[in-house]
Amino acid sequence: MKILFILPEYYPHSGGGISTYYLHYIEALKPYVQEIKVIVGSGYTQSEEEHDLNGISIEYLKPKLYQNQLEKFSKFDLIPEYKKNIAAAWAMWEQTNRGEGFDIIECTDFGLGFIPWIVNHQKPVIARLHGSAGQIEMSEPHLKEGLLGDLFRHTELNLLQHADQLITHSTANQLFWKNILQQDITLISPVFSTKTDSISFEEKEPFGVVCARIQQWKGPDILCKALKVLGDENILIKWYGKDTNYDHQNSKSTQLKAEFPTIWGTKIAPYKPIQYKDLHTIQKNAKFAVIPSTWDMYNFTGLEYLNAGTALICSDGAGVSEIIEDGVNGFKYSKDDYHALADCIRKVQSLSKTEHDRIVMNARQTLNSKLCPLALIKVNLLEYKKASTQFTPTIANDYQMALFEPSEIKYQLDELLDKQPLKKLITYVIKRIRKKI
Repeated sequence: MKILFILPEYYPHSGGGISTYYLHYIEALKPYVQEIKVIVGSGYTQSEEEHDLNGISIEYLKPKLYQNQLEKFSKFDLIPEYKKNIAAAWAMWEQTNRGEGFDIIECTDFGLGFIPWIVNHQKPVIARLHGSAGQIEMSEPHLKEGLLGDLFRHTELNLLQHADQLITHSTANQLFWKNILQQDITLISPVFSTKTDSISFEEKEPFGVVCARIQQWKGPDILCKALKVLGDENILIKWYGKDTNYDHQNSKSTQLKAEFPTIWGTKIAPYKPIQYKDLHTIQKNAKFAVIPSTWDMYNFTGLEYLNAGTALICSDGAGVSEIIEDGVNGFKYSKDDYHALADCIRKVQSLSKTEHDRIVMNARQTLNSKLCPLALIKVNLLEYKKASTQFTPTIANDYQMALFEPSEIKYQLDELLDKQPLKKLITYVIKRIRKKI
């Protein structure tokens, strides 16, 4: 079997959840298939780079192909983020010569890479549901990007249902898509290869750690409120991750500093992203880790903390919480209950060496029993086989082609602006000029 992966990110150039997932999954899958190739690209990732990682051929989306496709989606000029990603999807389809020579195409919901493979459905398509752009937009209401989110959701609802297999790795996400699409979604836990590289309880340093973007749904507000409840208790939490927009004026970090001036920047110290090997050292040295997400399809840093021998406090809003038993292999609390989070922090701060070591040992046993590569690869191979044997090619219909295919027709943004009231346009132009001055 030859499998082509169309991914928006991949290790070592991104430390995101999709990248981490496929780093472990593809490495475990490799011995069981004839060939694997990874094409990495999105509206924000293009490069001439090609390389081999542990015997896996990795090729990035070619910038020239991307630019050529971008010109064919001028009808989406008003929504540049969508335009960039749909153009990238078609450019990757073109770059791989429509998947010639491969038996299975695997895409993710995030990044829209699935579009051309389902519109021109000539190969079996596995769509792995990691947390879509439409889902994410719903979790960031302060950005007021409803039109962009609606376009993502329209695309996801229209096309994902036609994939040959839909697979996800959290029960909450499985139920979410099952209710929306009214069809079965396969649940398969993520593959995770454990490595024993932890330090002793005595060597742990007196800080907690969060590894996540500084983003609304990653739960920084909940964590700030929990530390406020804890008052003068001596607690330091280091937050490693990229700052993001809170709204169209402020970053999330700026908003947090304004709302929680005695917490954000003092008790919670934000740090810029660092290299994975350095981050692993931080995870290993931390006394405890927190995943305060109010929504998170999974969150693979949870597995990294467990593997590093670091006690984990996890919100039940994150999919990884499904493998956490409160007080047994970590600590778990209800996602919006910052008083419960504060209680968890107190508990983990007061752990004895015996209690800490028991939790760490149980966490490793959980990884080895529930995320065993050998068992999970067999399950995934069965899904690939099912998709192949049941597959029947389909011809794209005119409606889908009109919605999603590239077009040589050049649309002018002027035509849309001509329909707007002149007063509104003048007001906007004046406001835009003031920002530039």
